[in-house]
Amino acid sequence: MDIKKYFDKLNISLEEAIDYKNKFIPKILYKYVSLLDDRYVAYYKKNKKRLNSLRDNMLWLSNYKKFNDPFELKMLTIDRERLKGTGWNSEEIEKYLEYFRNATLISCFSSDIDNNMPMWAHYANNHKGYCVKYSVLNPQLIFPVMYEPVRSKSAVIVANIIKEIMEAYINKLEKPSEGFYKYFGFLYSSFTCKHNMWKDEKEYRLLYINSNLNNQEGKLINLTEVGLKVDAIYIGYNCDEIYKTQLIEIAKSIGCDLLKMTFDEYSEEFKLVPELLYNNID
Repeated sequence: MDIKKYFDKLNISLEEAIDYKNKFIPKILYKYVSLLDDRYVAYYKKNKKRLNSLRDNMLWLSNYKKFNDPFELKMLTIDRERLKGTGWNSEEIEKYLEYFRNATLISCFSSDIDNNMPMWAHYANNHKGYCVKYSVLNPQLIFPVMYEPVRSKSAVIVANIIKEIMEAYINKLEKPSEGFYKYFGFLYSSFTCKHNMWKDEKEYRLLYINSNLNNQEGKLINLTEVGLKVDAIYIGYNCDEIYKTQLIEIAKSIGCDLLKMTFDEYSEEFKLVPELLYNNID
């Protein structure tokens, strides 16, 4: 997919594109979270941090390098042939592109929890973790992931972002130009694209600009800042009792429903069934 041609064809501003995008963001999203076991170093300490952040209504936003897919944020690639003779150096542009990648923190969600065994296996440590159901109160920072078979080549997107920044600095502009927002929108769109082999995940992404590039891991942020609210917690089928007890306490503390994923050993249906353990009545 040529991202630039796609947006140019729409003939709308970035603000209009965001408003249009917001109409199609689900009201409910799910995030699968691992609770580690003794195969991992300092697993109990890491689990404690995750549970504490849930209790404190915080969300972890990660640098893309921490994801399980080494090709994250690689949908946009530099067209070296078209850059020849333009005065732009492809290696220099790649450095700026990497800067923008590191300046964007990400949290991933799915629109699906209905019997989604692969998600429980891959992202909740073989059903030992939990899944959080979020109400989307403000979809501004959330984008649907687009799944494509090939990467998008560009010679102008990053180059024009750099040009707009330089012009803003030279002319001492108080805010970026429309051109900057336009090209930055193209770049951001590439951060929500993955190869179509991942399409079954039905992923949505929260993208957040990171002002502190010294922190290359990620950061915790309050849910209110990113427009989310915990509605329910789903305990994984293989979750240890010690964590199950803590999740029950957390659900009561923050005022949300709590469910446990179960499996009917005598049913013909091969699926997980959520069993309500605690019902929060507003």
